[in-house]
Amino acid sequence: MKKNNIEQQINSFLEIWDVDTMTSFIKHIISLCELYNVEEDDDWVKDAVGIDNERNVRLIRTVYIMSRIAEFYSGKLCNTKMQFKDLWKKMEKFGVIEVE
Repeated sequence: MKKNNIEQQINSFLEIWDVDTMTSFIKHIISLCELYNVEEDDDWVKDAVGIDNERNVRLIRTVYIMSRIAEFYSGKLCNTKMQFKDLWKKMEKFGVIEVE
């Protein structure tokens, strides 16, 4: 079987990771980032639950968010890895994307 060229692989990838799927995935990832990307003087978790409960609440929310990400996207991510193995390397090698 003939291998798809990079452009065909990119198009196939985008069929699997369409805008709705990608938007949903990003929302889950952002909620995890927002849990930890806080300033010491502006920590929304600590402000909501107090300093004594901040660590436990943050850890519980981490488990919740990560389990949702695993539930909703692990299959798709695993299939993507297998179907598009090393696509990112090929894209770098052939100058499809510049790496800083």
